[in-house]
Amino acid sequence: MAAWMATEIWHEFGGEAPVTLIPVDGGRLEVTANGETLFDRKAEGGIYPEVKRMRQIQEQIKQRVDAAS
Repeated sequence: MAAWMATEIWHEFGGEAPVTLIPVDGGRLEVTANGETLFDRKAEGGIYPEVKRMRQIQEQIKQRVDAAS
């Protein structure tokens, strides 16, 4: 799942996206952009994001990329 999320993000924004995906033991997964957590699997009930949630995360990333430009 982390690989899918990474592919979606990097396909949308390229390798310059200010995003870090952090897979951790026990299935923990966090997505951060510019130091701000956009997704934390543990905090969201232990589920991986569905496509709709992934699009929300991508929009949050886009807002941060646009603000940095």
